[in-house]
Amino acid sequence: MRIRPFVPNDIPAVASIVREALRENYPTSLYLDIHRWWRDGFLVADLDGHPVGFLASVITADGQARILMFAVTSGFRRRGGGSAMMNAFLQACAMRGLKRIELEVRVSNAEAIAFYKRYGFEIAGALPRFYTDGEDGYKMLKHL
Repeated sequence: MRIRPFVPNDIPAVASIVREALRENYPTSLYLDIHRWWRDGFLVADLDGHPVGFLASVITADGQARILMFAVTSGFRRRGGGSAMMNAFLQACAMRGLKRIELEVRVSNAEAIAFYKRYGFEIAGALPRFYTDGEDGYKMLKHL
């Protein structure tokens, strides 16, 4: 598995991962916007030419990174792809001199919360009814 930059041809695979892993459905234009906003912050875990995971982030107006979406398709979890993407992402943040990363995660996603905690993220607050299906979220932060 290799980590590489997102390219627009990845949209069908990424959208499929979003539907399966994140239970969301976004317009194609969103992926193109994220790619345009910060190319180094949109990574894909590629296995033999097929995206099996991705990390999409932006740099906010106050100069911190925000992970918008991060997922690995269910059949490829716990194989190192998520860790490889997070390591590459943290390196991109360090190269930009960013000092803080924020993200949101479903309160029910214990596996993701544990993953983020292993990377030094801490729960910073609750987000009532944050997701489109009404589920609550947590805001998590990491200081670099």
